[in-house]
Amino acid sequence: MAIDHPKLAQPFKQSRRLLYQRDDIIVRAGDVPSGVYYIVSGSVKVYSLCKDGEPNILMTLDASEIFPVAWAVSGITRDVGFAALDVTELRRIDRQEFLEALHSDIMLMRAAMQVLAGHFFTLTSEIDNLQYRSAREKVVFRLLFLASHFGHTDGNNATIAIRVTNDYIARSTNMTRETASRELSRLNRKQLICTVNGRIMIPDLLRLRDEISQRFNLATLSLD
Repeated sequence: MAIDHPKLAQPFKQSRRLLYQRDDIIVRAGDVPSGVYYIVSGSVKVYSLCKDGEPNILMTLDASEIFPVAWAVSGITRDVGFAALDVTELRRIDRQEFLEALHSDIMLMRAAMQVLAGHFFTLTSEIDNLQYRSAREKVVFRLLFLASHFGHTDGNNATIAIRVTNDYIARSTNMTRETASRELSRLNRKQLICTVNGRIMIPDLLRLRDEISQRFNLATLSLD
């Protein structure tokens, strides 16, 4: 879940508005970022490049988050890229300006540390995802994770707020698009998922969770 802390937006209030369309690259993998970004609306995918040059999605960032926080704090670049997952509005400030704001505001520093901690827990969920060997389990785990982090819940159902395509599921679970599409179609036929206004809806979270309930990690995916 994104850290929606009012302090995070404060240093970016006077910065220029930047608008990106779906799949536009914001920071190329391996490049030094132009600054620190704040997500006003939309969402951003963080990815690494596979050997075939295709992206492997590591995590998704939502509105009210900042990135790349690790680089902003340490100055160390990693071979990861950032791209718009949907139409996304950002604001950007210079790294030095961000550091000065951190040093002068303890609440902002705490909020930034919360963001880093959130990214750490998101990445540990990727490790949890590796325990599932079958495509079915991987896809179900991914959907439940997205519902937990980006879902609008109403009782036992949830609608995933971000755009989730077959390619997104494939790239975030390290499987082919064809395999991901087949598993999503199977879940659709079983009425475990459906699409409403272009967003995936899970009508019964507990029923979907039963697909992998024997090894389900409630500590990572909180749906109750």
